[in-house]
Amino acid sequence: MKKLTRCLAASAFAVSLFAVSLFAVTPADAKPVTFAVGDAKNRDVVSFTSDAPVELIVGKTSKINGNVVIDESMDLSKPIQATFAVDLASVDTGIELRNEHMRDNFLETAKYPKATFTLKTLSRPGVLKVGERQRLTATGDFTLHGKTVSKTVPVDVTYFKKCAGTETKMPGCDLIQINTEFKVPFADHGIKRPEIVFQKLADTVIVKLGATAYYKASPKAAAPSVPLKAAAKKS
Repeated sequence: MKKLTRCLAASAFAVSLFAVSLFAVTPADAKPVTFAVGDAKNRDVVSFTSDAPVELIVGKTSKINGNVVIDESMDLSKPIQATFAVDLASVDTGIELRNEHMRDNFLETAKYPKATFTLKTLSRPGVLKVGERQRLTATGDFTLHGKTVSKTVPVDVTYFKKCAGTETKMPGCDLIQINTEFKVPFADHGIKRPEIVFQKLADTVIVKLGATAYYKASPKAAAPSVPLKAAAKKS
């Protein structure tokens, strides 16, 4: 009987340890951190390229804001949120008169000032590793000219811990570099092309985004230095 009692007690203790271990990895222990997008030095770039038969037109802006909320473990299988907004009125095509037509007659930025993307799902969940560029697929709501469509785009992301290599970019911050390229057909967003003004503009443009999200991490031991350009060579 004593032996049976000891066995039962040992089993109960093992079950208790197992229960504690399960509790330790529940989502309640997740700690989300927010990486902000919005470089005061205007080093982020969003561009569109219209490669029409008559003329190649490229427009650019650095006015992009948003945030990425991710677990501090950088585990993409845990809940993640991301939103981005681009100021369309700041897009510059290199010709002021063309900029005015683009804003007033085409994009109608007084009525629809921003283009936005809100993440819904992310493919290939895993853990972001320091200095390693990873190719993901993001699906979300893309809004332009007041019309929202579901859009799936390829995204390259690279995570950098605060170290000597990141100080020149964003002092005291962890970084996530984000790069994507995708097509935007104007018809998807109800944008009508005024032939007289935009006969040189293609029906579909290629959008490229290169931005850095940053998080002001609490003081920790310095991470190994990883040059920001090193990851690009691995892709």
